[in-house]
Amino acid sequence: MELILYILFFIVGILVHATYTYVLGAGTLVLMVKGSIEDALLAIGTAYEKTIHIQETTYKYLLDCGVNEKDIELHRKMDKIENETIFDLIIGNLVHVVPKRLKHLAPFNNWKTAQKHLEKIIKDRNNLTMLMK
Repeated sequence: MELILYILFFIVGILVHATYTYVLGAGTLVLMVKGSIEDALLAIGTAYEKTIHIQETTYKYLLDCGVNEKDIELHRKMDKIENETIFDLIIGNLVHVVPKRLKHLAPFNNWKTAQKHLEKIIKDRNNLTMLMK
């Protein structure tokens, strides 16, 4: 009888340990993936801002060199289309590498929706910084 009780305690202990390890591992995975997505989005947003700044500087330089405003506007439109295409591709690749069961952590599927999510992340981080002061 005592042997059966020991075996039962052992089996219950293994089940409790397995459940605890699974829950802890799943929570850690979710936090890691969410943080990675947010950090990658912040890096992509920074690259986008720098790209826009460089392009605006180029347009100003072209204007100062006497290039026709119509040509500059044409370049501006082409650059905008190219930027949207490139950053849509980058966001698509980011979303593609997220595991299927964690897709809800990346609530965006293109650059436009990613920009909205990025604004929310920045706002949340600024609020958190303000609370810590």
